[in-house]
Amino acid sequence: MVHNIHIAVLDVDIPARRLYEARGLCSAHFRTILRETATRLNETFFADKDQLEVKITPYDIRGGHYPDLYKLRGDASQNQIPVASPIDAVLITGGSPGVYEMDHSPWMQELEKFVKTVYNQYPEVRILGTCFGHQMISHALVRNPEDTVRDVWVEKCPLGREVGIYTVQLEKTFLQSFPAALGQLPEGKLRIQMFHGDRVMAVEKGTPVSLVESPPVSLPAPWVNIGSTPICPIQGLYHPGRVLSVQGHYEMDVFGMTKMCLESAPVMGWKESKLALFLEQVGDDLNEGGQDDSKAFASAVVCFLAGVEQ
Repeated sequence: MVHNIHIAVLDVDIPARRLYEARGLCSAHFRTILRETATRLNETFFADKDQLEVKITPYDIRGGHYPDLYKLRGDASQNQIPVASPIDAVLITGGSPGVYEMDHSPWMQELEKFVKTVYNQYPEVRILGTCFGHQMISHALVRNPEDTVRDVWVEKCPLGREVGIYTVQLEKTFLQSFPAALGQLPEGKLRIQMFHGDRVMAVEKGTPVSLVESPPVSLPAPWVNIGSTPICPIQGLYHPGRVLSVQGHYEMDVFGMTKMCLESAPVMGWKESKLALFLEQVGDDLNEGGQDDSKAFASAVVCFLAGVEQ
């Protein structure tokens, strides 16, 4: 038997030009990593189970191209239209915009509305996000202006950018949900490529936010923080059976991150010394494939999509 997983990938932005010319849009990057991961898991973890097959359909949301709601699994309307391959998950890619710019961004407002609709009306559809996608999910689904306990927001990180491979200390609850994928990580530490200058914050009301220390994270149940770094306390969000987001880029390798850095340097005004530091943090092709834990996290993503959670 084959377990088909149909993912609608919402392309938020265009990658660095040379990266795009070599590997296509962000949706293509996810197609590659998720299909490769499914193939690998079919030979190991799912060897005696239904074989996974991943299908990706890209959507240009800047151009107003979204999945028709009737194509989502578990159509919420009364007159459900039969669909040969219903959409099982929606994945929001990374991008350069900041969620805090939403008041002046109609396309971002439309995306927030879509995310809320999927979450509230289509419980069978899983939601994923990376980088910007992670931040949009926190704003759309976790932030609640009427919450009397906590404040949730997205901001420019006052302590600088994370570019290249960083180590995320994963939370025990998240680790326990995906033991087959993440159980072999030493001390529960995930090394993953990053490229961001914004972060998600969630703290109890009245908590002072220091530039030196990250305050304790406060999330409403059943939301779980997947892990943290010293300057980014929420490195991803996990809602069992519904949502999985991550700040880092498990879909990116050394080649992709290098192209991102080289194109971003003149745009962001990086000095040669800063660019050199970021490229060193990214790593080199000679050690590609063994210096980060992208395969482990991609395995957790595929297990999440397949409904294999502890």
